[in-house]
Amino acid sequence: MGALMLLALLTLVGEWYGRCYGCLEEERIGLLEIQSLIDPDGVSLTDWVDSSNCCEWPRIECDNTTRRVIQLFLSYARDFRLGDWVLNASLFQPFKELQSLDLGYNGLVGCMENEGFEVLSSKLRELYLSFNRFNNDKSILSCFNGNLSTLRSLDLSRSGLTGSGLKVLSSRLKKLENLHLSGNQYNDSIFPSLTGFSSLKSLDLSANDELTGSGFQTPTDEAGKVREP
Repeated sequence: MGALMLLALLTLVGEWYGRCYGCLEEERIGLLEIQSLIDPDGVSLTDWVDSSNCCEWPRIECDNTTRRVIQLFLSYARDFRLGDWVLNASLFQPFKELQSLDLGYNGLVGCMENEGFEVLSSKLRELYLSFNRFNNDKSILSCFNGNLSTLRSLDLSRSGLTGSGLKVLSSRLKKLENLHLSGNQYNDSIFPSLTGFSSLKSLDLSANDELTGSGFQTPTDEAGKVREP
């Protein structure tokens, strides 16, 4: 019994120390793994130093109370000399409270099988994937293999998409409220697929040159801002 109490005490002390020092140890290790993978030469994440408080690192926001990472801003963070990036989203699993993730401008072309964003925190609300190189809808669907019902905002601007995967995507993002699809290769054939986003409030379709808006209907009767070309 005494040994169990000692173990519990040591666990509590470890958690307290981790929260005072910065983000939790498992999250600090997770951040350093991300750094080694996407910025091995220390170009964009040079301030991510092992001995420092990781909640004070650039591109990171922690909850003031729990000290858990809640936002990661990794746009432009990956070294483009590494080539195309097929993501294993389990890289972000240590962040149990993650609410917002920005992976824009990183050469992302898809996700590994069964390692899409559905494996992430159930608290994820915002996902920014603009200016990547998906180039086809099969690639983007590889990142959404399952239901991601907590997601509220998704940015897929300028990612080379054509629209063939929107119907499937809508079935996996039932609670999505904000969708950014500007600067892709959409035409009017996408409109029936958009009706599947039944919770949508804001939709950006600007800079899709082949869109005319003919026959367009908002996904819901109360849809908010809709930006067309």
